Amino acid sequence: MKKFLFLFVALVTAMPTFAQSDDDEDVYSSGAKVKKNAFFIGPKVGGVLTTMTQPKQGKLYDAAGFGFSGGLAMKIRFGQASEASVGGTGYFAIGAELKYKQNKVKTLGTDQAGKKNADLTISYFEVPVFAQVYPFATSMSMNTLYFEAGASIAGTMDRKPNTLEITDKNTLAVTTFNIDNNGSKVKGMDVRPLVGLGYTIPNTGLDINARYYIGTSDLSSSFKSKMNSFEVSLAWLFNASRF
Repeated sequence: MKKFLFLFVALVTAMPTFAQSDDDEDVYSSGAKVKKNAFFIGPKVGGVLTTMTQPKQGKLYDAAGFGFSGGLAMKIRFGQASEASVGGTGYFAIGAELKYKQNKVKTLGTDQAGKKNADLTISYFEVPVFAQVYPFATSMSMNTLYFEAGASIAGTMDRKPNTLEITDKNTLAVTTFNIDNNGSKVKGMDVRPLVGLGYTIPNTGLDINARYYIGTSDLSSSFKSKMNSFEVSLAWLFNASRF
């Protein structure tokens, strides 16, 4: 984790030295080769609202919780909106991110310290991979509006609390959920489909994005529950190069 943070800080610090603004023009004089594609990279931060399905063992989920995300975003946008446009203004793009994301929900359970209605927090290192479509590429004002779809590969970094317990009000039977206890942990890896939309403010590099992640697998074999999340984020994407 420390190595990742060091690399992230180093990349962000170095970006202004090689980044180009969105207004950088290619040379279109006679005989010059037109660079039709563009590579963008920059930091990205956001807020995450997470929900959870009820596990089969009993009612545990109470309400959505709020977490955060942060990392590095990058994408390649292909083509030109017109022959007179700069490269990287076409209809399609592909991208990926390296990020930390915190999923948190409120529960009806009691944790190992005796705290009632304890939060369940699972932190991930995620690599979302996606394709974007720019339906209004030829529009001056809407050229940067996009829709996206893809999948996120998530690896668990941290789980809290160690256990959660719920008590049946009728039978007084106690059910224990092992989050990170006695060799039993929630799943270490997951793959989550994602859909979203976004808009890059022209001439600024500021990208506003809203994205929904769909949980497709149970947290563990003994914890039959899925997490879904809605993320709103802000990125500062530099035009690093055209090719």
